[in-house]
Amino acid sequence: MKHQCKLKDIEELITQDEKFLFTTFSLLMILVIYINQIFVNSSVTGTIASLIFFSLNTIFLGQAFFEKEFSFIRIIFGSLMFLLFLGTIGWITLIVYNLDINNTSVALCIVAILCSAINKLKKKYGR
Repeated sequence: MKHQCKLKDIEELITQDEKFLFTTFSLLMILVIYINQIFVNSSVTGTIASLIFFSLNTIFLGQAFFEKEFSFIRIIFGSLMFLLFLGTIGWITLIVYNLDINNTSVALCIVAILCSAINKLKKKYGR
C-alpha cells in the first residue's frame, strides 16, 4: 500500500505541473536522444533518455485516459496508449517523409506534445 501511495504521489507531481516543467523535460530527452544519435552513439545514454521520455509520456496518457484505475493499471494502459500514438505518428511520418534521424525526432516531439496536451485538456475540461 505504501508503494502505491508513492507511485500515486509521483503521478500527481508529473500530471499536475502547471508550468509544463515535465513536458519541457520530455522534450529535452528528445534532444538528448537526437544528439546521441548524431554524435555520441552511446547505448547507455540513449536507453536512459528513452526510458525517461517513455515514462513521462506514459504517466501523462495514463492519467488522462485511465484516471479512475489503480496506479499500476494506469501505467500499463498508458504505455499501451503511448505505443499506439508513437506507432501512428511514426507511420504517418514514414508515409509523408523518409523516416531518418531528423524526422524521427520530429515524430517524438509531436508525440510528446500530444501526450502533454491531452493530459492538460483532460485536466481542464474533463472533470
